[in-house]
Amino acid sequence: MQQLGRLVAGALSDSLGALDRHDLVLADQVVRGDAEINRLRYQAEEQITARLPGSTVSDARWMVAALYVISELERMGDHAEGIAKVSLMLGPSPSLPIPAVIGEMGDQTISMVDRTLAALDKRDVKAARALCREDDEIDSLYDRAYQELLSTMVSDNRHVTEATYMIWVTHNLERIADRATNICERVVYLATGHVEELNVSKY
Repeated sequence: MQQLGRLVAGALSDSLGALDRHDLVLADQVVRGDAEINRLRYQAEEQITARLPGSTVSDARWMVAALYVISELERMGDHAEGIAKVSLMLGPSPSLPIPAVIGEMGDQTISMVDRTLAALDKRDVKAARALCREDDEIDSLYDRAYQELLSTMVSDNRHVTEATYMIWVTHNLERIADRATNICERVVYLATGHVEELNVSKY
């Protein structure tokens, strides 16, 4: 599961790097690499379900949580792939610069994913709860980016297509952050045996 997590985190970082630098080769690598993320997900599911007979309560809890987590990680990989595809659609020289708020949102999302994986590895309930509270910050950045890009489209309709593509980037980032908080809920479940809905936005 940690290998899958590392691949997803790497895909996210590379997809944002490709978007920032207009690196179409790197973007293509992320898109192609999503197949390996999918493969690892299915492999992990098979390994987990093979352990079910005769398992203890603790083992069963781990298996249930792990199946949920690997599904979330695989979907996060899909969102990273989506960002890389936007890079390919924008091409090497887009006329519209990437707004700074997207870079800020990307940095925070990468940090959130990295710390979520660390909380999962250590079953750190305190860190998991704190991470869920950060989701409102991502939502706020999403709204800022959306409004900024919408204003760009209204003021100059030549940028409508590129600005729309960039809105897709922010949507993918927002979904990755949501899925990170879903994993944090499973961290709490692993440690306590109770499922709590921690991803309740106050935004």
